[in-house]
Amino acid sequence: MSGRDIWLGLCVASCVLAAPQRASAQAAERKNFTDALVAPSAAPPTSSSPYKAKLKPKVYNFSDGTVDGKLGSRRMRRANRFAARILRQRMQRRRPNDLRLLREAAAADVIVVRGSYDRVQDVLRAVKVKHVVVPPRLLPRLPLFSTQTLMINCPGRLGAAGVRKVRHFVRTGGHLVTTDWALTVVARAFPGTITRGGRNTKNDVVKVKFLDYKNALLKHARAAKVAPRWWLETGSYPIRVLAPRKVKVLITSNEMKRKYGAAPIAVSFRFHDGKVLHMTSHFYLQQAKLRGRRERAKGSAFAKAAGLSSAQVARLKKQGLEKVRAGALNAAYAMQQVTANVLVDKARANKRLLSKFKARAKRGFRLDRAQRPSASPPQKRSAAVTGTSMGKGKGKGRAARRDSRAGVRKGFMLRVLQRKGKRVKVRDLLGNEGWTDESNLL
Repeated sequence: MSGRDIWLGLCVASCVLAAPQRASAQAAERKNFTDALVAPSAAPPTSSSPYKAKLKPKVYNFSDGTVDGKLGSRRMRRANRFAARILRQRMQRRRPNDLRLLREAAAADVIVVRGSYDRVQDVLRAVKVKHVVVPPRLLPRLPLFSTQTLMINCPGRLGAAGVRKVRHFVRTGGHLVTTDWALTVVARAFPGTITRGGRNTKNDVVKVKFLDYKNALLKHARAAKVAPRWWLETGSYPIRVLAPRKVKVLITSNEMKRKYGAAPIAVSFRFHDGKVLHMTSHFYLQQAKLRGRRERAKGSAFAKAAGLSSAQVARLKKQGLEKVRAGALNAAYAMQQVTANVLVDKARANKRLLSKFKARAKRGFRLDRAQRPSASPPQKRSAAVTGTSMGKGKGKGRAARRDSRAGVRKGFMLRVLQRKGKRVKVRDLLGNEGWTDESNLL
């Protein structure tokens, strides 16, 4: 491992664990996740291993690390930057508690799966939200836990193991956000909810309608009187809703339906303890088409409509705000606000979720799938459960592979599901579920 890799590993570890005390409830789970990020390879040391030489820390970008190059037109990159500044100032004035929730999130709380055609990480950097970026091939090997938000960039190419991981993650409380071609991930992970419909789009911009501004994901997303326009990349997938009673359409477009055969732009649904949001188009808007006088107005017109003070608008003007058109700002702001709302919604949901996890693991142990009599001798503690992903160190990985029972690390939060004598059935934040002795709990 190079000096740069070691430095990056230390950076990830220190920053992930540097969350405020208030948000340290999942410290053990965050550390487990971080250990997996900075570990070399956990694959069996065989020449035929498909994971050989792939699990290197340098493939991860932490927080606002290396920017992945230019994306979109120069005009829209400027619009995205100013939209983020307006969003932060507007939230500071109108929603300071929500802004605080964004600031308090640890990097391990927001996981971004890298894509070729979209970069939500650029939006998160602009809004100043800590996060971790990972390549799609490594998603199946990461110990995701229920309080995280997983954001998958377009195109969202995941194998069968990755799709199973996504389904399990949402089922146990995680929130998933996808865009455009990553619709295929949602369709495979949650069959019978949504699928690809209509005709693939052209490079186009359509007028959209927000159906429910009281919905947590849409609050404050419309900052001006003019409805924002949604950019569609060439080949974007229209959304067809298969379960209208389960799937809620949040944003729709009559223009989209007329041109491409399907009206939904953004949809959301619950799956067991978690939630899914999918949107046509991208997190990071790359183009805009301006129609009409209001959309072609200078950027200060949008800033004023968004409620910024005269002093705030004056400062943004000095930074070049007037070089951006109001319509471009409106479109970029709407997508950024929805992205921020997703994270705020998850932070609030986590408070309810964590209230059910009232126990902690006193020591590392393995879960029994079936309940055994409490009179049976207590199981011996396996050394394998003390390592990253329960299999760190020489010989310990082999022991872990021989024992397929899920391992719980010391300090993990636990939800007690059932009690029988001195035996308890528990679930951890990674979604592992099984029986153990009551003496293993704090």
